[in-house]
Amino acid sequence: MNARIIVVILAATLAVAAVTTAFAHAEPATVRPGDGAILKTAPTIYEIVMSQEMFKDTVGSNDIDIFDASGKEVTTISAVIDNADRRKLSVVLPTGLPAGEYRVEWKTLSADDGDAANGTLKFSVEPAGTPNPGKEQLKESAAAPTVDAAITPSGISGAVPSTTSGGLSTDKANITWVTTIAVGLVMFALGAGVSYIALDRKR
Repeated sequence: MNARIIVVILAATLAVAAVTTAFAHAEPATVRPGDGAILKTAPTIYEIVMSQEMFKDTVGSNDIDIFDASGKEVTTISAVIDNADRRKLSVVLPTGLPAGEYRVEWKTLSADDGDAANGTLKFSVEPAGTPNPGKEQLKESAAAPTVDAAITPSGISGAVPSTTSGGLSTDKANITWVTTIAVGLVMFALGAGVSYIALDRKR
């Protein structure tokens, strides 16, 4: 195969891979309590806002399981997706969780491309400790939705305002730009390939 054609195919493949990566997984964009948070009192709800919407009708594919330091699961019900925003996944916690460190295991199935993802986060309940919100925003490209006071974790106050750009949420606006750039790269690579082949045939 002509070396020029191989180069063009590789360039086009890399451009397409960029689009695939941009839409790869529904991963945590914001979490409350934040990753590594230290709370004086145990939260009643754990919420994750993903970078993409999730499949709502796939049982067991989108969930949050929380375990104590001994490895015992403390969540007794499945997490649910918000009907108004399918990026939001939350689970209600039992009341009176004792002090200690908790491990959060999440899993998702993206509605955009059907890719599955999973990961681990953590928070601690320390009545005598110094409160720390931890890392709440895990992806800069994701919009930070307004948090109702009823679901704000105990021991941490305040809400994160919603961010929009030109009528679109920040994450959707950024995805649009990524798509535009990637498609442009594909078209450029293919166009260059056609030009190389045409010139080569004229020689």
